[in-house]
Amino acid sequence: MKSFIMDKTRTILIASFLMVTNCIVGQPLDEKNTSGPLTPDNFPYYAKLDDRYELRWNVNSTHIIFQTKVKTKGYVGFGVSEHGSMFPADVIIAWVKDGEVHFKDRYTSGHVMPTVDPHQDWHLISGSEDDEYTTVTMIRLMETCDNHDIAIKAGTTKIIYSYSPMDPSSDNEIFYHGFTRGTKSLLLLDPPTNGKSKKNLPDDVTTIDFLNINYAVPSADTTYSCELIKLQKLKGKHHIIRVEPVIQKGNEKHVHHMVLYYCKNPIDDSLAGKRYKCYDDVQPQGVDVNCEHMFLAWAIGGTAFDFPSNVGFSLGNADDPVYFRLETHYDNPEMRNDIVDNSGLRLYLTEQIRQHDAGMLAVGLNVDSYQIIPPHFESFLSTGHCSVDCLEEALGDNEIHVFGGVLHSHLLGRKLSTRHVRNGTELPPILEDNNYDFDYQEVRHLPEERTIQKGDAILTNCVYDSSKRNKITYGGLSTRNEMCISFLLYYPKIALSTCFSRPTYRLKDQRYIWSVVQNMDFTKQSVREKFAELIFDKYISVCLAHDEYTFGIMSTAYVKHPYVLDNQCLKT
Repeated sequence: MKSFIMDKTRTILIASFLMVTNCIVGQPLDEKNTSGPLTPDNFPYYAKLDDRYELRWNVNSTHIIFQTKVKTKGYVGFGVSEHGSMFPADVIIAWVKDGEVHFKDRYTSGHVMPTVDPHQDWHLISGSEDDEYTTVTMIRLMETCDNHDIAIKAGTTKIIYSYSPMDPSSDNEIFYHGFTRGTKSLLLLDPPTNGKSKKNLPDDVTTIDFLNINYAVPSADTTYSCELIKLQKLKGKHHIIRVEPVIQKGNEKHVHHMVLYYCKNPIDDSLAGKRYKCYDDVQPQGVDVNCEHMFLAWAIGGTAFDFPSNVGFSLGNADDPVYFRLETHYDNPEMRNDIVDNSGLRLYLTEQIRQHDAGMLAVGLNVDSYQIIPPHFESFLSTGHCSVDCLEEALGDNEIHVFGGVLHSHLLGRKLSTRHVRNGTELPPILEDNNYDFDYQEVRHLPEERTIQKGDAILTNCVYDSSKRNKITYGGLSTRNEMCISFLLYYPKIALSTCFSRPTYRLKDQRYIWSVVQNMDFTKQSVREKFAELIFDKYISVCLAHDEYTFGIMSTAYVKHPYVLDNQCLKT
């Protein structure tokens, strides 16, 4: 085995460096981030980038430590990229040769060899090579304030990687890696809990599956399939403490998202097992608004989610739901007629009841064609409002605590955030993702719970890139349409399921908006400005609380003091 052991001076410096970073953060940020000390032998988070490339990491409040283990005896490349492309990117290249590790912080700017960064912000801890693997351990600040570096922030990080079967001849002659490269989206700072050992679950855990059984997916671009399901009888109250998707192998690209709704009131037993197209067919009697209460949701790319130790979704109690509606969105752009699906959701239940009952709240834009995204925009903002009045109707004088959530848009989404406003002052975002990846929609734990109280409002911002489209994109159900929604997990449960808004336009009749925009030439800047003037500063509130939809006209001008992120780089 060839290995590199740092000289005594460097060992002392790195050890001191690690001790300082540990002292900055002290204990883990919360119970979900029980990551322990930032040391080269403690890597609680893991991802397999491809069959030959493994990544492990750990974080504290200021630094992140990585270990790459690659099945090669040549060089390895690793880094981050804003868009998942090989350039521009912030990378390292490392290899072991004749017992010495070669390691440099570099940046990419084109189809050329990565340039050595004059400010070395990736720091080597160790490197080794045996008969099969090259392993490199390194550490860096999440924010380096270096123009050639990319900050690692909450939300999706686009990882890029590469490797070669041979070592370079020198630091200045690194040959192209060829096709042994790739990209992967990861939540580095708030990783999912799918890797959590099921051995840590209570001894009495049982599972219930809500599945699509041998469903023949229609040969249509988009299908929303609904099935009514009656829950098996449970002996007393249980808590759901883990949810994981069950995706049939081969259908990963076709199962876009699933939402499990519950029916507030009983429906006819004969409807159990009935399947229909959610938004095309006439809904069975007694379903409509009664079965539109969101219970759980999953979207493409998501994995398992474990609830905090003090929270669970209640089932089996006298006033808990018995009837459910499983909505599955199938994406079939090739309009194949041979897709049969058995995907669904698996719920883990325990009789060891936790302190709080959880709920799910959907906030954002109502899903309809009043959401209009013109073509030829590199950055176009849509905003959904969860109004003060709607929240107050369900909250009263109580409050709820948000502990997790997922941001959701479709193919044009680039930057999404869930904003929180209290008495006109905007607080830090509840959720934020400035590198949104349609294929990686993971439920995230919040580093700190967020309290929502009377007088608050919630906004969902979605920034879209429509520069490569020649036609208007409307809000709608298809993957080629758009959405702008935040699904928030909270406790204690209240009688509020949906808090949406619909935009309005400066027209006497809102229905004219479609004919107006169809005649606009959005390649012209003047036309884009004219469309912006059409958007009215009021919106229609769409609120599903206490089993009833209510609507109202609200003003968008309630954010008096926007949130401004403290830029630490300006202080250095």
